[in-house]
Amino acid sequence: MKYSTLNYCFLAALLAAGQAFAHTGVRDKVVEGTSIYTAFSLTHGCASGSAGKQPVQSYPVVGQSAVFPYGNNVVWRDKAGAIIQKGGNGNDTISVATLSLGVSGVDGGTVFKTIEEIVNSEGVVQGLLWKDGVMAPQMATLPLFRVTAPKIANNCVENLKIRIGVINYCDVGKTAADDGKGPYKAPKDLLNKKIKMVNSEKTGFKQKSPSQVSQFFEDMPKGNGDNNRADWWFTALDGGSIYYNDPDVLQPTFWTTMTVTNTPEDLAKCTGTKTDVSVEPNGAAFDEILSPANTQPFVPANAQNNL
Repeated sequence: MKYSTLNYCFLAALLAAGQAFAHTGVRDKVVEGTSIYTAFSLTHGCASGSAGKQPVQSYPVVGQSAVFPYGNNVVWRDKAGAIIQKGGNGNDTISVATLSLGVSGVDGGTVFKTIEEIVNSEGVVQGLLWKDGVMAPQMATLPLFRVTAPKIANNCVENLKIRIGVINYCDVGKTAADDGKGPYKAPKDLLNKKIKMVNSEKTGFKQKSPSQVSQFFEDMPKGNGDNNRADWWFTALDGGSIYYNDPDVLQPTFWTTMTVTNTPEDLAKCTGTKTDVSVEPNGAAFDEILSPANTQPFVPANAQNNL
């Protein structure tokens, strides 16, 4: 088993009016054909308001879920984003017939007490759910998981970008229909204590300035703002989705991405142009794996649209 050097690539802060952003990346790169214990880098809480306008509320992240590309429920794309293949192995990008990352959950290492594996009928893990905890908005956490990178068969593929659909939950029991409607209940930590306010105006030693961290966190009578029920770290899904189609929550271009690197020895054999390939789960995978029943308690079990 090989382990890569830790590469913390924390994303720059981004706030948009009425939209929550709790940025999530993948901690490490991984060399083709190797296994790795890695994590999602969840770097700050959910925020409401507009950049440059105060006050900006900052809210804890109360859970997270992820769906991984697997089997024929995937879409392969070239470096420009054009579809290469649906299902299969990306026109021989990898050395096996279909993609399987050997995903497993890892206990501990994060503020979330419970991790659940979401499996198909054959017991293959295709999704993960973290819950029963809360990340204070001025902190960060690393929900852990284990994967095995595929072997890259095409010597001219320099990087294989594994796109993972990640959701950070900021409120409980909300859908597009009732988002922004209260009350927002302040979550509690693992010791059953409410998360305290974040206040940057202390005397003496003080926290980060208001430009770096939201000025305070408090209960709100009408929820924590429209579209702040969750952060969806994926864009519009190929084939469409029953549940994940709200344009106010979908990201325009961003996916949480794990990079699989080809070896220098294989790249030296390339006789053409080196390039990158990406693979992502399709809409059907999201609806089946991150269904309302599988994402309790964050969404209503009978939710039909626009979770």
